[in-house]
Amino acid sequence: MEIETSNTKKNPLRSAYIAIFAGIILLGTGPMFVKFVRANGTQVAFYRLLFAAVMLGVPALLSQRNHAPQAEGIGKNMWLAAGGIAFAVNITLWSSALNHTSAAIVTVLDNTAPVWVGIFAWAVLGKRKEREYWIGLCLAVAGGFLLVSGGMGAGSGTEPIGIVLSVLSGISYAAYILITQRARQQHSSLMYSWMVSLVGAGVLLVFGLVSGALAEALTPRAFLLIFLMALSSQVLGWYLVNEALGTLPPAAGAVALVGQPVVTTVLGIFILGELLSTGQWMGAGLCLAGILLAQRKAGSA
Repeated sequence: MEIETSNTKKNPLRSAYIAIFAGIILLGTGPMFVKFVRANGTQVAFYRLLFAAVMLGVPALLSQRNHAPQAEGIGKNMWLAAGGIAFAVNITLWSSALNHTSAAIVTVLDNTAPVWVGIFAWAVLGKRKEREYWIGLCLAVAGGFLLVSGGMGAGSGTEPIGIVLSVLSGISYAAYILITQRARQQHSSLMYSWMVSLVGAGVLLVFGLVSGALAEALTPRAFLLIFLMALSSQVLGWYLVNEALGTLPPAAGAVALVGQPVVTTVLGIFILGELLSTGQWMGAGLCLAGILLAQRKAGSA
């Protein structure tokens, strides 16, 4: 009996590790699709969220049939709207940055979000940070500098605007994380993911029509690539990660999520031919170590 109980306990954890491993690989493929689409960031972000909203709509509505209806409130809908806006901004900046620098640089800087979350908690909410968090922050900044400076040479394909957009992407990702922490107290993961995609697509539709960013016609190949990205990264990738994070210890989840930039960097080398210099590898390693340390301490504060 004891052996069966032990195995029963281990299976959910093993399944969670498999799920998050598969999810991280799927998330890491996202930049590859954007690189081959060759469209402006608003277009990519809009159609990615639109396709995701369509795919998630039926499962989300069916899942609600098994739950008792809850009273809607202004505050509840406000957090949904805020999450959709933050995610739309993040995906737009992320997609735009990929047109101006390497997939590795964009992904690493985008994943500095936990560092920005900690800074916000300290500067705005007055939460005290331990020494390890500040060490992690310094490592992330130093590593990011090495990674970026090593890719700014002539012919590297990296433009200053790409770095700025990548940093802003990380900040907007941090805002999305903070909003999601609040919104998920009132919504299931599936329903929240659907509403975020739906609201985000609506926001980008209005912005794209007003700014003219959606005026350029996309090829059938571009639509197919964005659809596949929405399916792999937006729907399947985040579903697997969110399900796994509900089972895994926080420390294990944090370590696994840092693997996303690693997957993207490796894929960038073999698929896009985006080679990194020795200094950039060192910078990426320092930055990821700093993110991991800052995230662990930010989460424990």
